[in-house]
Amino acid sequence: MDETSVLQQIDNNSFHELMEEAQRLAHFGGWEVNLLTGAVKWSSEMYHMLGYDPQTTEATFNNFVKKLHREDILYVKKNLETLVKLPSTDTYDFRIVNREDGSIKYLRTGIIVKRNKFGRAMSMTGFSQDITAQKLAEKKIENINRELNTFFQIIDDVFFSVDVANFKLIQISHGCEKLYGYLPEELQMDFSLWFKIFHPNDKEIIEEGDRKLACGQTIVSQYRIIRKNNEVRWVESKIIPSLDTNGRLIRLDGVTRDITARKNAEIEHLRTEKRYRQIVESAQEGIWTLDEHDKTNFVNKRMCEMLGYTAEEMMGKKLFYFMDDEDKALAKMSLDNRKKGVKENLSTRYVTKSGRHVWTKITANPIFDENASYKGTLAMVTDITKPRLSEESLKQSEANLRTVFDNTDMGFILYDAGFNVVSFNSQANDFCLGFFNKKLKPGIDACHCFPSNKKNFITKIIEKVKNGEIVRYESSYYSNDNAVSWYDVKWVGVLNEQMIHSGILLTFNNITEKKLLELDREKITADLVQRNKDQEQFNYMISHNLRAPVANITGLLDLLDDPDLEKEESNYVLSGIARSVKSLDSVIIDMNHVLQTRELINETKETNNLEQLVSYIKLSINNIIEKENVQIDCQFDVETIFTIRSYLYSIFYNLILNSIKYRQTGVSPLIVIKSTVNKNKIELSFSDNGKGINLGNHGDQLFRLYKRFDTTVEGKGMGLFMVKTQVESLGGTISVNSEVDKGTQFIIQLPV
Repeated sequence: MDETSVLQQIDNNSFHELMEEAQRLAHFGGWEVNLLTGAVKWSSEMYHMLGYDPQTTEATFNNFVKKLHREDILYVKKNLETLVKLPSTDTYDFRIVNREDGSIKYLRTGIIVKRNKFGRAMSMTGFSQDITAQKLAEKKIENINRELNTFFQIIDDVFFSVDVANFKLIQISHGCEKLYGYLPEELQMDFSLWFKIFHPNDKEIIEEGDRKLACGQTIVSQYRIIRKNNEVRWVESKIIPSLDTNGRLIRLDGVTRDITARKNAEIEHLRTEKRYRQIVESAQEGIWTLDEHDKTNFVNKRMCEMLGYTAEEMMGKKLFYFMDDEDKALAKMSLDNRKKGVKENLSTRYVTKSGRHVWTKITANPIFDENASYKGTLAMVTDITKPRLSEESLKQSEANLRTVFDNTDMGFILYDAGFNVVSFNSQANDFCLGFFNKKLKPGIDACHCFPSNKKNFITKIIEKVKNGEIVRYESSYYSNDNAVSWYDVKWVGVLNEQMIHSGILLTFNNITEKKLLELDREKITADLVQRNKDQEQFNYMISHNLRAPVANITGLLDLLDDPDLEKEESNYVLSGIARSVKSLDSVIIDMNHVLQTRELINETKETNNLEQLVSYIKLSINNIIEKENVQIDCQFDVETIFTIRSYLYSIFYNLILNSIKYRQTGVSPLIVIKSTVNKNKIELSFSDNGKGINLGNHGDQLFRLYKRFDTTVEGKGMGLFMVKTQVESLGGTISVNSEVDKGTQFIIQLPV
């Protein structure tokens, strides 16, 4: 080998080394494939990129394929086959995998196919570059762009970029369709739409923004837009301008968001605030706020009118400025309560600018901030000067009236519409306490003022008064020592201005002295009348009932004087005399019974429970009641009667026994006994389903002594006579209603 050859060999070796170094630095790997023999050559960097050791691994196509990502194997093979068949070069990207750690590299390969003069592919030469870093960066950017694009697609705000120099919309996010009603393509194709969107009434806002943008100022503006469907919305835009080196505006980048809801809320807030101020200023109540230092920071018009100051005069002044010294201590205590969070309703007196006192009713509330720090007081103030003066005047009038009521002889109890005690005087309280052991209190039920056995009676009176009646009666009451007192009792309804029932006034006046005189007179009169009747009855009994047996005895005695009278006849006469004597004795006994009845009128009166009285009678005649299946129905509205017990027992006994004796054959006796109050009288009613009485024939003789109209039943004709005598002795009356075969009703009226 000559010198020239040696130098060329050195140059070739140096060039080869330089190429290897260049490939390493540029991450390029070279390779060559002999398509005729299948021989493959790899450069050192190619070995390195594929992850093979040149000392242990042969460069083969199969070893190359082993490193390919399985998803890229078919792709690479097809590309190589195409290059061999077609006279072309190609560049394509593929992935290789490090089987040890699973790491992936991206390679970009450029291939040149060498052909002979016949176009047959002889060899394939290529360079592969490691573009992993580039690919990863591209994917990262792609992901970022995808995320940004997704963000821009889902966000309602509209992002946009505008080429100002060429009047072209570079890009706009899809939120524009929701905000403007236009698709991005529509705005990009027709730039003039951009100017149609702005509301004409906000033209000055847009123009002012354009001037600032032209000077390179970033702007934030609020204005209205007109959507494609002509709907108006409020938006807020932030736009950043870009200027060229000559200071000319060339680009705008911005974001626009829909603020319609917020703007409407602001507008409504302003309207509400305006309405609130109108309400505050037109309120009939004064509104007054103080800061945390007790200084005035707001008053409405009514508050100014109340105190005679202007709002400017009151601003900054402490609450105490508007008070007398005597009222300041209470005000200070009240303000201390505000600072503790206490709400209060109170009455306070202020001094007006003219020096006049004003009484007010205040509802005071503390004001705290979000950190629970005290910031002042809000007070709603009502002028109650006139009502206060009226109240004081009314109190004085009430005191005067109370003095009159408490010093009168008449008792008063006032009930409300719910029949609860509203007011009463001392005489009324003494009355209830003395006779019923009941202490009056405002608010208690009307029936609570009276004994429980009077509840039905009182309830009926209340119903009558509610229906517009005035109920008045005289009643006697007994104290614990059994001393009787008489009262004139009156129940009157109270009507309001609309003539609607609103309560009841109960009055009772002590008429004991007057009543006792009346009772004495009535008793004397009744005694005289009764004595006349008794005398007439006594004369009748002597002239009729005594004369017959006496005459019989006289006649029979005359017969005994006959000497020719035989013994048998004499015995017969003596028997007749005996019968006449018995008849005479019976008449004398009846006369004595009548006289005893008159004498019993002086017995002591007492309270008689009617249910208990009937029970005693039923017990005494129980055998008859059970035998005849007698039903006695008691309906007592008046449960007790204050009278002579023996008389009342006799009256009930005789009338009940009469109803049983004169029953209809085959019909079980039903006796209904009722007690009611009728026109200041206690009314007793005895009704039965017996035979009845022919009043047309016997009515005027019914209560006469020894008068009997039904001889089928044993009797003497004394029962009804005694009932009438006893009723009249008690100052009452008795009447009868009857119908044959239907029954009889006796009605007795006794004084209350």
